[in-house]
Amino acid sequence: MDELKMTRKKNLFGELLERRIPQILGMYVAAVWLAVEIADWMSERFDVPTQFSSYVFVIMISFIPLVGLLAWGHGRPGKDQWTRKQIMFIPVNLVIAWFAVSSFIKPEVQATELMTLLDEETGQMVEYEVAKQGLNQKVTGFFWDNQTGDESLNWLSYGSAWLVSQDLLRNPLITIQTPYTSQNIMSAVRDRGFDDATGEPLSLDLDIAGDRNAKWMIRGKITKDDAQLTFEASLYDVVTGALVTTISSSYSDWLFALDDVAEQIGSVILNEVNAAEPTLLPDLSISDHVSNDLEAIRQVIQSLNAVSFENDYEQGIDYLKKALEADDQLADAYVLLIDYYRNMGDFEAAKAASEEALKLDYKLYQESIFKVKANYYAVNGEQDRAIKVLENWVKIHPDSADAWQALGWNYTVIGHRLDDALMAYEKLGELQELGSTALVSQARIYRLKGDQEKAIKALSYYQQVNPEEASPLLEMAETYLQFGEIEQAKEKFEAASLLSFNNIDAELGLAKVMAMQGAVDASLRKMDELVEQADSVQEQVEVLAEKETLLFLTGRLHDAMDVVVLMKEKSQSYLPPLQQTLMYGAKEVSYLLYLQQEELAWQKFDEMRANTKPPFDQILNLMARNFHDMLGNHEEASAALAAFIEFKKQFQMSVYDQFILSSQAVEKRHAGEFEEALRLHDLAIEESRQSILTLEVLYIVDELMLQKAKTLMAEGRYEEAIEVLDQVIQRNPLYAQCQVQKARALSLNGDDEAALEVIQQIKRLWVNADPDYKDWVELQQFERQLTAI
Repeated sequence: MDELKMTRKKNLFGELLERRIPQILGMYVAAVWLAVEIADWMSERFDVPTQFSSYVFVIMISFIPLVGLLAWGHGRPGKDQWTRKQIMFIPVNLVIAWFAVSSFIKPEVQATELMTLLDEETGQMVEYEVAKQGLNQKVTGFFWDNQTGDESLNWLSYGSAWLVSQDLLRNPLITIQTPYTSQNIMSAVRDRGFDDATGEPLSLDLDIAGDRNAKWMIRGKITKDDAQLTFEASLYDVVTGALVTTISSSYSDWLFALDDVAEQIGSVILNEVNAAEPTLLPDLSISDHVSNDLEAIRQVIQSLNAVSFENDYEQGIDYLKKALEADDQLADAYVLLIDYYRNMGDFEAAKAASEEALKLDYKLYQESIFKVKANYYAVNGEQDRAIKVLENWVKIHPDSADAWQALGWNYTVIGHRLDDALMAYEKLGELQELGSTALVSQARIYRLKGDQEKAIKALSYYQQVNPEEASPLLEMAETYLQFGEIEQAKEKFEAASLLSFNNIDAELGLAKVMAMQGAVDASLRKMDELVEQADSVQEQVEVLAEKETLLFLTGRLHDAMDVVVLMKEKSQSYLPPLQQTLMYGAKEVSYLLYLQQEELAWQKFDEMRANTKPPFDQILNLMARNFHDMLGNHEEASAALAAFIEFKKQFQMSVYDQFILSSQAVEKRHAGEFEEALRLHDLAIEESRQSILTLEVLYIVDELMLQKAKTLMAEGRYEEAIEVLDQVIQRNPLYAQCQVQKARALSLNGDDEAALEVIQQIKRLWVNADPDYKDWVELQQFERQLTAI
């Protein structure tokens, strides 16, 4: 039996050799290899899909059974005849090949398309490669962990994440945000106790990435084996939390290693969605599009950290200058300089940095170029052209939430385009699946349009979708406050407080309502408690700002000034220098003037002017106008206003229109042109009601209405003035200056008794007012006049 089996095996082996099956199959496999190589070459050389070689390989491998069958039937020398079995197997093998292609090859999606738009700078049509709708891949990246044990390499924790993100951003299919590009991400990590924004747990990173509506999340680490560094990045699916892949790279050239990591990460992301590689943008290495100078890159990272962690713009600029000394072609350094100089208020330097960045635009990714161009036009005072650049940005990147957010914000800021802003935020809502940012933004636009019902409706939907969040309740409370419905606001603040433990915003809202309902001292004590409870400096300053406002409204200006000094000190860690100067400097000068310390006030003002660079030093003319008006220096006030108007002709900042109109109305009042003054007052109030500032500081429109009431009183229309003042007092019962004007209007209208009653209400508010507070001194004089009659 064994001999028979051996004989059969020998006969089978001999039969295979006789039919030349090994030779034929070997030649076929070689032909498969050659065909795949040719297919790869064709993909590189001609306009042939990159998956062409995959199809060639799978199809040819699938035909091995048919080749074997045909070799068995026709491999012997001599003429052979086709059998029915051989003919029938051909369609069977075709089906096998089709099944193999369907199972092993997923068709590559052409995820990009070409779009042609007008370039605002050159006037030329420019072709862009953009992601098709719905195919943009959103990524959140975090700083890496330095596990080398070498503290001198700590900068690489930030540098690795930054370089990989810069490389990925060159792909129009990928958008990535890091703690450097998103203050929300940075705060979310640091507020959990990770002060250097490294070492946080995976769960926190996934949670933050989910809040950003990201599909992917990247985190990494750096290790060291002898003298060799290894860069390792892990890619996670944010929805499932699953680890998709881990990629590591070790080369003596660190930039080459990081470029390798970025390339592999990008390929994995695109492969997961079967997206073809973009074809229009050149695939530059990190050393080509960033820099090949490690020291220059290190200085850039030092700069980013100085601003992101210390809010030190001057130091950040110094680091960038050192980076450019090492590599003057480092385009990203110029891009950062634009933002730093703008926040420092140095528009000329920002403009120069923009021009240098645009010369190197071939090194920048598409979205960065749009940002640079928009900034260039903005610092040059060409707001309309800046808006057009942002509009092109959303056309090129219609799936970019950042682009729609920027456009919506700019529509809101420039005024008179609230409907366009609403459209932008509705689009943002579609991208975020009606996420919080979009719904809150929509509600705020409705508030500016005076549509309380629609604002509450949008926020109510937000609350229904996210019943566990306090944010919609807080936004509703602020909406009710804007429209003077204090009790409804209190209910929402209370609900938010119950929903979220130790919610500073909710507790602060309740403290404000407490003051509005007459419990001023209790409100101040509560605010002091909240300062101690605050988890961050930003929260402390938020509470202190409300405390300072309350102290001002109740006439305690010395205490208010102390709070301003404290806010100024604390805000240095996060507020840009220009914002600090304009915000806190103006308050200090105003309070000194109210306290009748004119010489010191103007000394402070001169210091502000000396520390403010062009063109923002011209904004101080508007402040100077207000200060002169407080002192009754009408000619000086008019001159300062005229200088500011000339400045605004160059820089289109419509947010200041409300103040210009109100100031012009006051000038007309002084000239006795009351009808024209009232017309300008109404325009100013209308302008203010659609200004983004109204959402931040409700007292702005109250002040404009107060000025209108003064004009009505000057014309002798006392009852109308009282109606206007009552509107303000209903919404803001703490605004004692309005009540002072109401008392004067009542007296001028012949009702001294009612005027004295209002004065008693004011005295309850100003029970602890500073003796040298100008308005308090004048009120006491007014009361003595009434009681002496």
